[in-house]
Amino acid sequence: MTEKTIFIQNAEEYWVSIDEGSSKTANAKERANKKIVAEWVKDGVVSERLLPLLTHSSIEVRFAAAAHLINHAEKEKAISVLRELIKESEGLISPSAATVLRIHKISVAS
Repeated sequence: MTEKTIFIQNAEEYWVSIDEGSSKTANAKERANKKIVAEWVKDGVVSERLLPLLTHSSIEVRFAAAAHLINHAEKEKAISVLRELIKESEGLISPSAATVLRIHKISVAS
């Protein structure tokens, strides 16, 4: 499996774990994705790997990609996706996207 495939799988399994009430498993998935992103940063390919995931069919993957990408060169694209997720998503993704923006001191409104 490629790192990109593992990132996608972890992003989706994170939310399954949250829905099942398993924060331990969810946190492990997020830690694994942080390590993958750190490797991409080290290799100079973080934007190349995360940008395509901003349009992934899975809302969970779009959220994860945007939440990580907001710390890197393509910040404006990540912000745009997070704002869309606030409007379009149901469940915990919408407030989570808003929280990511607030943490970075970015307006939730577009």
